[in-house]
Amino acid sequence: MAKITPLYKTPETAEDMKSYKEKLFRHRAGIGVKGFVCAAVVAGLIFGMWSWSQYKTYTTYELLSSNERTDTLNTQYAEYNGKILKYSRDGISCVNLKNEALWSQTYNMQMPILDICQNSVVVADMQGNEAYVFNEDGLCTQITTLLPIQQVSVSSQGVTAMLLSDNSASWICLYDDEGEKLTEARCRLAETGQPLAIGISSDGIKLAVSYLQIQGGTSASCIVFYNFGTVGGNFVDKIVASKVYEERIIPRIEYMGDSICVAMSDKGIIYYEGKEIPEEIAEAKEETEIRSVFVGTENVGVVVEGTGKESAKYEVHLYDTSGNLVLNQETNLAYGQVKMSGSSLIIFNESECEIYSRQGVLRYTGNFDGTIADIYKGSGMRKYIFVFSDRTDEVKLK
Repeated sequence: MAKITPLYKTPETAEDMKSYKEKLFRHRAGIGVKGFVCAAVVAGLIFGMWSWSQYKTYTTYELLSSNERTDTLNTQYAEYNGKILKYSRDGISCVNLKNEALWSQTYNMQMPILDICQNSVVVADMQGNEAYVFNEDGLCTQITTLLPIQQVSVSSQGVTAMLLSDNSASWICLYDDEGEKLTEARCRLAETGQPLAIGISSDGIKLAVSYLQIQGGTSASCIVFYNFGTVGGNFVDKIVASKVYEERIIPRIEYMGDSICVAMSDKGIIYYEGKEIPEEIAEAKEETEIRSVFVGTENVGVVVEGTGKESAKYEVHLYDTSGNLVLNQETNLAYGQVKMSGSSLIIFNESECEIYSRQGVLRYTGNFDGTIADIYKGSGMRKYIFVFSDRTDEVKLK
């Protein structure tokens, strides 16, 4: 018979068993501590590498894909739910990152203007009489007006507000997603003034209108809020709130969702909030000349002149939906456009760009050989879409 060698000595007494258990516990505890230390070291290395990458400035990139463009010279671009809208006088199309058309529509417009709210898109002929409303699947409806179109604003459901006017009167009209007129209101210039801008909420219930008024030789702006829901039925002409701002011009007003509305004036940004009846909640005032403004999904941006001889040529002020300043970014870039794309602040012209994080970290700076038309944040870390005059490139910063 073969001799069996025991792997360990079986404890014979209670004292031996106690000693054995203590040794076994220390052994297992040692393994656990070593495992924890190793895991902590690996996690620390990963976090360190991630932090380093988040604060690193890149000056070059890897080309992931490139697709030739055959657009006309007057083509304009807009970001749309991870895709790109291309629109011109001849038509509009929605393409993916490979420049493959998902849907398209031809038309004949002299001056196309565009508005986007979540999945809904409206393109209209400014000073013309045609408008087209789309969703992610393509065309929903075509709207024909009797008076020339001045401005359009669309809700997430496809409800479209239009500002129409001719030499004698101005009208504000609402259309449903099938092109049927829901309501209209005539703007009496002697009472309200000249309408300058409109903005509809994403739920299609509230409408904000900025009117220009001339009183005693001085200009003023009046913001009027309409409610087309059940609450608005309790008010005359469905006007639930209004406010006059002396010596101020407000040429742009937009809703950021269902309840937050921002009015962009020549002196700063005015914030309103209210699910049914909006009220002013904050104002972000600017002390220097405002050169341009832009609106993202979570932020409003203002570009102003630099404040002193030692400062940069421009400052980009980024505000949240409550009017709090979250970023003051200086730049000397002679920009053509400033925008938010995802969490990236992008400043660029035809040949160079700067890309910042929302915290103000310079992520990329560089020049281009071709003529850049637009830049978008891509899907994935450090990925961006560069739209040139002759191609669309998907790149990864490195």
